[in-house]
Amino acid sequence: METNTTENNHSQLWLENLIAEKIKKNPQFSLRAFARMVDVSPAVLSRILSGKRKLTFNLATRIADALVLGPVERDTLYSFFLSSSSEEKTEEEKVQKELSIDCFNAMKEWYHYGITQLLYIESFKEDSKWISKMLSITELEAKMAIERLLRLEILDRDENGKLYRTATHLSTTTDIASAGIRHFQKQILEKSIESLEKDDVLERDITSITIAINEDRLAEAKLEIKKFRMKMSEFLSTGEKTRVYNLGVHLIPLSKSVNGDMNELN
Repeated sequence: METNTTENNHSQLWLENLIAEKIKKNPQFSLRAFARMVDVSPAVLSRILSGKRKLTFNLATRIADALVLGPVERDTLYSFFLSSSSEEKTEEEKVQKELSIDCFNAMKEWYHYGITQLLYIESFKEDSKWISKMLSITELEAKMAIERLLRLEILDRDENGKLYRTATHLSTTTDIASAGIRHFQKQILEKSIESLEKDDVLERDITSITIAINEDRLAEAKLEIKKFRMKMSEFLSTGEKTRVYNLGVHLIPLSKSVNGDMNELN
């Protein structure tokens, strides 16, 4: 227990210093803004900083992704939570990955993510009818989605019974292959086509550019896209939230690669 307490204190101090450095660089940065960046409720983050709740490995991973930490910083952060035994460390990492795939497969319908964002709207009502109208889904889908999100611990309730997002968050940014993820992305692309047809041009922005690229820079490009997503998310989330949007940035190959088998091109 003494080791766990020490690790918890170290992780708490590390996180406090991280937020202090962020505030120093940007006076407008806040605990709420940081909570949005790592997709956790301000209440949960506050309890972590006060030492009332342990910083989990799952949340540590999201912090590293959100702040685009380098290898050395990631190792420092992860060392607080992983066992000194390499065998236990491998097992814990495996559990984390398996849970990610399971959660995505269980939440493959797009409206699960829509509901988690509706919570940020001040006028949110935990009412299946209200949610169904907001997202254009059935009341049964809304009811079952809430129950599923609670069961998966994506959502939880505070002492007053109010819903909030927990530290459990799963992302496709680590390139995990999953049928659930593919299903979700297909739905989002279909929603984009639907928006193109029915939404006013002032309410949407669907643009693209066709370019000849250097494939060696793809990894770097994905990193820059991630930074853009986080920056735009923070920008659009400032102030009163009134509607749920999905931001998609597409970078897809439209031709064969000249680095491949040239016989295929002849």
